[in-house]
Amino acid sequence: MNQEKKYKSRPFCKGRIKGIVFDFDGTLLDSTREGLNRFIQIATNLGLEVNDEMIATIKNMWGVPGHILIAECWPHMSSEMFMHEWETFDSVHPIALFPGVENVLADIAQRVSLSLLTARSWSTHAQLRLHGIHEHFCFVCTLDDSPMSKPHPESIKPVLEHYHESGIGLNNLVFVGDSVRADYALARALGIDFIALTWGSSSRSDFLAAGLDNSCIIDTLEDLPPILFA
Repeated sequence: MNQEKKYKSRPFCKGRIKGIVFDFDGTLLDSTREGLNRFIQIATNLGLEVNDEMIATIKNMWGVPGHILIAECWPHMSSEMFMHEWETFDSVHPIALFPGVENVLADIAQRVSLSLLTARSWSTHAQLRLHGIHEHFCFVCTLDDSPMSKPHPESIKPVLEHYHESGIGLNNLVFVGDSVRADYALARALGIDFIALTWGSSSRSDFLAAGLDNSCIIDTLEDLPPILFA
């Protein structure tokens, strides 16, 4: 039986990593369950049909850009209208961060340059400010800043251009995310070192099955600094 070749990051030698690219939802923001509930509630408020089969589809596709999910569930619904309702709600109602995120970000932001790559739109900045962590990121790339979505290589182009201007190349970056389909696939396609978090959409077994080495999988963000800076 053919097994997928294991993908193992290069050794994190002291001083090599100068930038960390974070996913947002499911990586820093504990939004998988709460975001799903909000999505379904907004659909209900807009008078859209929501049944068990559709909820199963939404859960299976969770993590893809909102307009794609909306088009799959309700082809005749204006994705712009739905997204406006969703983003407006999120911009004033914070979704909880995972435990320890604030402290870890405050620590590592003093050591390396942090950026964010997300399929969210303008509510991203509101969520960051509501939690008081916006200042830790030197660059935030939302759906408004990139014409493509993860895992398309073009989705991360604005982030890489920012780092290039700062003299930071691919070899000096690590991508931290929670999704096999979006985050890991993008990092692997570009040869960027990747660290997976298991508290979001994909489990440890999902990442192992996709070929990621177990040493590159962590259960909490507090496990990240010892790997990168030991």
